[in-house]
Amino acid sequence: MKNPDYFIKGRPYLDGLRYLIIADRGTATAALQVARVDVAFPGETPRPIAERLKSAVPQLIITPVNTSVVDHLILNVQRAPFDNVKVREAVSRAVDRHAWSEALYQGGAVSGGALLPKPYGVWGLVDKDLRALPGGGTASEEKTKARRLLAEAGFTDRTPLKLKMQTRALPAFVDIASFVVSELKRVGVDVQLAQLETVQWEAAKTRGDITIASDRTGVEPDDPDAVFYELYGCGSPRNYSRYCEDAITRLIDEQSREMDPAKRLALVQDIQRRLAMAAASPVLGWRLDYFAQWPYVKNLVPHHSIYSWGRLQDVWLDK
Repeated sequence: MKNPDYFIKGRPYLDGLRYLIIADRGTATAALQVARVDVAFPGETPRPIAERLKSAVPQLIITPVNTSVVDHLILNVQRAPFDNVKVREAVSRAVDRHAWSEALYQGGAVSGGALLPKPYGVWGLVDKDLRALPGGGTASEEKTKARRLLAEAGFTDRTPLKLKMQTRALPAFVDIASFVVSELKRVGVDVQLAQLETVQWEAAKTRGDITIASDRTGVEPDDPDAVFYELYGCGSPRNYSRYCEDAITRLIDEQSREMDPAKRLALVQDIQRRLAMAAASPVLGWRLDYFAQWPYVKNLVPHHSIYSWGRLQDVWLDK
């Protein structure tokens, strides 16, 4: 309900907010289509659903935004075979990022590094940098390189690399893992999928009880310190790959101290390139949301994150 003592006089405009908990995505989409709800839930309208909504209800406003959620792999560098950078690089090169975007999101996703890519973020790598990194070339070239790296590490068709790909037992996570499994099989890796319930999943990652896993991680805010120290910092409990490199640690500290924006950007992008080459947590890409709302909802501006949507002080309804 509206707070009569809100700290800005005359706000909020709305008398209150009502959130409907609709577990089934199809039912939730139908509720928006018939205006039972006024707006979609942030992050819950992928491209195919948005296209169906727009076709059924042309007056709906659809706004493509980023979610600040990155799909990625976790390769535990403290466990064989991922203590070998060649094997990590091979896995990263084996996964076709364009096919990932098309298969999982029908093109509603973008390539990137450890930080949100432009135009959605400030610090992300540009396309020419991404094309030079593992996974950035054509699918056939990358898979050829992946097979060569695996062979150099001692894994061939006669002696294949055998893995158990772990992921969280939720449909979105399983979709990512299933795609990666199929890609790895194309380069001769014998890999099986294993699903963990959420309570087991988070604990297993924190303890390091995984060898290879597929995951998705929300990043907020779009700031190098928030990302690097939490997800890639030595000793951080959320550095699930356990990757720790003194040279990168020094660069992370250096960029944090740098006051010149251009120099800091150069350092941040250098760190992202190094992380991509280390391939301890290969980034597949950043998924988009196609936020949908009825036109009578005024002053609700979607932004590039599924977080920080709580303050709707300037929103009002023209109906």
